[in-house]
Amino acid sequence: MTCLEAQSNIIAYIDGNLEKDKKIEFLRHIQYCEECKEELDIYYTMIEGMRQLDQNETLTKDFSKALDKKIETELKQNRNKKGIMRSSFLVILLVAFSFALIVYNNFLDLLYQEEQEKLKQAQGDYYYYETFSDYMFQPEKRELILNVEEEQPEMTFYEKVRYYQFME
Repeated sequence: MTCLEAQSNIIAYIDGNLEKDKKIEFLRHIQYCEECKEELDIYYTMIEGMRQLDQNETLTKDFSKALDKKIETELKQNRNKKGIMRSSFLVILLVAFSFALIVYNNFLDLLYQEEQEKLKQAQGDYYYYETFSDYMFQPEKRELILNVEEEQPEMTFYEKVRYYQFME
């Protein structure tokens, strides 16, 4: 904001008719421009003094301090609003990141479980490979196993295993 724009907004600021964005820009300019600050101080002293006299109030002893305090509180409120907005944004971002991390972790767990199921299914064919390798994967010996099972159905599983190993 230029000095000319700031000086044209002095009366609107004192009356409280400035929009929020313009007010913040105006106050920032006033903080760093001594000439505009001095002019605001003069207008503020005149207008506020006249208002206090019209309303039969006791006059403020130091209008400059009252003006500085008013400017400082308005700037502090703006900083607090910005801080709250930043904090809110960071909290929302953190929650979204945490949610994405949980979803990703659950996806990995499901993928791991699916792979384990596939391994279990594939393992069924080869689980007894070392014990029955010759008989299970060679068709002519498989027939031999079927004939043995028919002849001796009362054998337990372990007895059959011992019998098959003995046949080798």
